[in-house]
Amino acid sequence: MQKATRKPGLGRDFNRFWLGSLASDLGDGMMAIALPLVAALFTNDPLLVSGLLAARFVPFLLFGLAAGVIVDRVDRVRLMIGANVVRSVALVTLAVLVATGHATIWVLYAVMFTVMTCEVFYDLAGRALMPNLAPAGTIDRANGRIEGGRTVTQDFAGGPLAGFLFAIMAFVPIAANAGAYVLGALVLLGLPLAVRRAPGHDVDGAAGGGRPSALADLREGFVFVFRGSSLGPILLFNLALNAAFTALSAVMVLLAQNHFGVPAALYGAFLGSSAVGALLGAATAGAMLARLGRFRLELVFFTVSGLCFLGFGLAPNAYAAVVAWVVLGFVVTASNIVMLGAIQLIVPGRRLGRVMSFVQVSGTAFGPVAALLAGLLGRVELYYVPIASGVLLLVSLALAVPALRRVVTEADQVEAAQISDQVEHPEQ
Repeated sequence: MQKATRKPGLGRDFNRFWLGSLASDLGDGMMAIALPLVAALFTNDPLLVSGLLAARFVPFLLFGLAAGVIVDRVDRVRLMIGANVVRSVALVTLAVLVATGHATIWVLYAVMFTVMTCEVFYDLAGRALMPNLAPAGTIDRANGRIEGGRTVTQDFAGGPLAGFLFAIMAFVPIAANAGAYVLGALVLLGLPLAVRRAPGHDVDGAAGGGRPSALADLREGFVFVFRGSSLGPILLFNLALNAAFTALSAVMVLLAQNHFGVPAALYGAFLGSSAVGALLGAATAGAMLARLGRFRLELVFFTVSGLCFLGFGLAPNAYAAVVAWVVLGFVVTASNIVMLGAIQLIVPGRRLGRVMSFVQVSGTAFGPVAALLAGLLGRVELYYVPIASGVLLLVSLALAVPALRRVVTEADQVEAAQISDQVEHPEQ
């Protein structure tokens, strides 16, 4: 009997990075609950409370592209550590102001904006680091572990912990949130210098007598995405996918309560059920990829995503809607993990921060418009929103299939070459 091939481990450097990410993700989950709870202490105005959501997502649109340029120019680990330190300072300041009775809703806006601006840089730097941290042939497993850890810490741990600590005193979850970011920064300190910068960074900086301008770097990233690769249609599909989710999220509370009859007390469980599917998707993405291959997995799972939107809109009751919602969390998480790994494989490391910034911005750019359109369509009939989202997603996928095939085929080739090189030169 032939002995089964043992999967390569993810390595000490990745595990250290993962632990740091878990601490930071716990902080993100706590903040998402703690700050709205504090806001509700200051005002009952829905517009003022909802302003926190705007303050949370505006930094991605304002700084996303610039952050990509910076990530490709600097020590990425140091940037992540600095981002965590800045947001911990902002939260400690807020905790003191809340404890002393000097905080206002406007202070909450400022802190949310500061923390999420740091998140833009932290998240991009972390994704750009991944190819340097994951051994050959493990990129999808590594991304799955990162995404699974994020789901557990944000959805299952951070939120409930923040609610429990808020019941003690309002400033306590904010202070604990700051501590989680500090812990994340401390863990990252041990990562070696070899993984911190974009490959070829020093060479590029010295070539031609000086470093290109930031605008030239941004232009280079744009040309690579839309002319030098097949990623342009993928980014447009990403825009459609996120617009579909945003549209559904915009009317979700009304769909759940008015259309499906979900009691207010169970709305949190209804909404959070997708996290169960997301966790399963993150845990099994690598195994499913090995069985189906990148292209087949992406095509099947993104198609199922569109069908789940349609199924959600046409569901006869809340139980059927929950099934569609859980399956949607499963297939979207797994397919996004595989697509992220493909992008990380085919994009040169020195451009990865900029390319990922285009992915990040494309995921948020149409959000406000999608939410507004969902509200207008929901006035006609609520269940039209998920149906329209599903149609948008399926049509966008049909247009993106040729580009999808080219991207994943190139990723397969790059990964095979990396594995072959590692076998031939195991000492490197």
